Amino acid sequence: MHPEPTPDPEALEATAEERKLLRQLRANPMLAGQLKALADKFEQEISNGMDANQAEAALIEALQELGSGLMHQWALNTQDKLLTQSPQLQKHGKKNSAGTPPSE
Repeated sequence: MHPEPTPDPEALEATAEERKLLRQLRANPMLAGQLKALADKFEQEISNGMDANQAEAALIEALQELGSGLMHQWALNTQDKLLTQSPQLQKHGKKNSAGTPPSE
């Protein structure tokens, strides 16, 4: 499913899909910043003469990094939400114990 592009890129009125995307980006400034940086980088690389294969490879790598960062942020947010809802839960972390001492 591909959304229809805005007929006039200079149009001041946003479509419903564009308004929805804007709300989502405002709710997640980290994502907005990363997508802006990705678009800027892609545009710059294309203007510097990057061919389609190089552009595709660079875009795939950048999207994988973006996805990894988003999943990490989602996990932290979910963990924080669960800890707030159920304070008896404990965060997982490295154990401080060196283990069970050897038996004699």
